[in-house]
Amino acid sequence: MGCAVLLLSALSPGAGNAMAQQRVPSDDELHSMYCVEVIRTEITLQQHLVDAASEAAGTAQPESREQWLATNAELLQQLAKLQNVLYRLQAYMLPRIPTIDSLALASEIRRAAADVEDSRAIAETCAGAGDCGQPARTEYQQPRPGSASWSNAGLLVRMRGCENPTWIAPSGAL
Repeated sequence: MGCAVLLLSALSPGAGNAMAQQRVPSDDELHSMYCVEVIRTEITLQQHLVDAASEAAGTAQPESREQWLATNAELLQQLAKLQNVLYRLQAYMLPRIPTIDSLALASEIRRAAADVEDSRAIAETCAGAGDCGQPARTEYQQPRPGSASWSNAGLLVRMRGCENPTWIAPSGAL
């Protein structure tokens, strides 16, 4: 939803001059837009996990309550990290969006959403089979026409790479 608002702001009538000067996004900008969608989805999932752990801690027997509370604390720490990453990505992209081809950004958002859906199916398969293997490459790279597509594990690694956006300035440098 947040990405849609950013894209709509780029397409608004007040952005007419910027639209005339739209440019092709860089790989870092495409990667950032992809990661905004991935991290936004991870935050939603993490919030559900926090809620479930909190509920479980509230109804747990005293001997397991401490374990649930510790799990909840870990989930909250991960949620805070994800929210910080999302902020960094949004701060990086916000000033750039008005000058970038919005169709390319929308395409990247759709690709991220499709990858998120694929990752859910992969996670279910991996949980059942217990073996997902490791990919040979870990950096972000879009599959090119005529090349082999990402393996299942490669897709998961690419999505996990969004949690540490090394291509943008550290949060203190913004």
